[in-house]
Amino acid sequence: MSTPDIHLLIVTGQAQANLIPVMQLKPHIIALAISQAMKTNAEQFIKLLTRLAGYSEENIVQYHNVPDVGLDAIKDRALEIEDHLNQRFPEHPIVYHATGGTKLIALGFYDVFHRPPNRVVYTDTAHGQIEILYPAKSPSIAIDKVLTLESYLLSMDKQMRKSADDTWQTNARQRRKLSIWLAQNTKQLQSYWRVINTLAHNALAQPQRGQPPALAQPLQTFETGKAPFRPWQTALAKCSQAGLCGWDSKTPHHLYFKSADAAQYLSGGWLEEYVWLTASELGCDEVHANVFFTETGNPKDDIRNEMDCLILHNNRLLMIECKTGAFKADDPKSDGILYKLHTLENRTGGLFGDAWLVSARTLDDATQNRAHEYKIKIIQGGNIKQLKNQLQNWMNGGSAP
Repeated sequence: MSTPDIHLLIVTGQAQANLIPVMQLKPHIIALAISQAMKTNAEQFIKLLTRLAGYSEENIVQYHNVPDVGLDAIKDRALEIEDHLNQRFPEHPIVYHATGGTKLIALGFYDVFHRPPNRVVYTDTAHGQIEILYPAKSPSIAIDKVLTLESYLLSMDKQMRKSADDTWQTNARQRRKLSIWLAQNTKQLQSYWRVINTLAHNALAQPQRGQPPALAQPLQTFETGKAPFRPWQTALAKCSQAGLCGWDSKTPHHLYFKSADAAQYLSGGWLEEYVWLTASELGCDEVHANVFFTETGNPKDDIRNEMDCLILHNNRLLMIECKTGAFKADDPKSDGILYKLHTLENRTGGLFGDAWLVSARTLDDATQNRAHEYKIKIIQGGNIKQLKNQLQNWMNGGSAP
C-alpha cells in the first residue's frame, strides 16, 4: 500500500495508538478529530508530532467539537470533516484510522469513511500489524520498530534523566559469571539473603543526595548462629574470588566488604545486573538499568521516578523491579513496591507496557494475590533462572511469565 496524503485520526488518551502508525506511514497531512474531552490530549499529541515525527503546524489540520455521544451527531460531524477535507485537498483519498476514540465515535466515523476512494486502517500492536479494514481483503502491513525508549516515554509525558553508565555496564559484564551463578542457585540461597542484605546495608554510610555511595563499616560480623551455611559458603567464596569481599571458612563469622560497589552488589545489585545482562544478550532493542525519569509537564517539581530496568522491544515497554529482600503482605513497604509498579505501569506503560517483579525470594500467597490484582507479573525464587525464557516469550508478543 502506497502512503496516501491525508490521514484522519481520532485523538485519544493513549497517544501511542496514533503515534505508531503515523511514524511508520508518514502521511503528508494529518487531520485530527478532537472531542471536548480530548482537547488537552490533542495539544500534547501535536507536540509529539512536531518533536518526534518532524511535522509542522501547516501539515496538521484540527477539527474540534467532535461529539462523544449520539451516533447521529457523531456521523454528522464526520460528514462535515469529510466535506472540508475533500474541498481543501481535492482528489486526495482519506485514510481513516479506526484505532483511537471511543467505540461509538470509531463506529460513526467508520460508517462515513468506508467508501471509495477512502481507506480505513486499524493498528493492532498486539499482533504487530496495521490491518486494512476497508477495502476488504487488503493485505495487512507489518509494524516496524518506530519507537525508541525516549519517544515511548515522551508519548506518556515522561522524560528519561539518566540510567546506568558505562562503568556500571562494564562492572556488570565483568561479574556476569557470578551473577548468573547466583541466579541459578537462588533456590538454595534465598532464605539467607535477608542476612546478607542486612550486613551490606550496615556496611554502607548513610546516603547523601548527589554523593556516590561510601563505606562506613566494611567489616561486618554475622550474629551468633547465623554463620553462612554450605551453599552460602560457596557463594561467599566465589564473591571473594571476584574481589568483592573478604571471607574465609577459617573465620566464617566475619565478612569484609571491599568497596561500596561490592556492598551494593551483594545487597541486591547482582539481581539488577542479571536482568540487564539477560535482556541485553537476548537482543532487546533497548535495555536500561537504574533508570530515573520525570514528568515533562512539571520539570520544576523534579519528581523523579526510578525503575531498576526498562526494556523496549518492538514498540513495547517492559518495566522490571528487582528485589532480594523479604515480602510480607502486612508490611507497608512491601505493598508500596507493588503499588509503585502498578502506578508506573498505568502512568508510564500506557497501552503497550508490562510490569514485572523479579524477586530472589519466594513471595507469600497474600503478596502474590495482591500482585495479581495489580496485574504485575512475578518471577520469583528458583524460577528466576528461567528469566531468559520468560523474556523471549515477551519479546515474541507474550504478556506474562
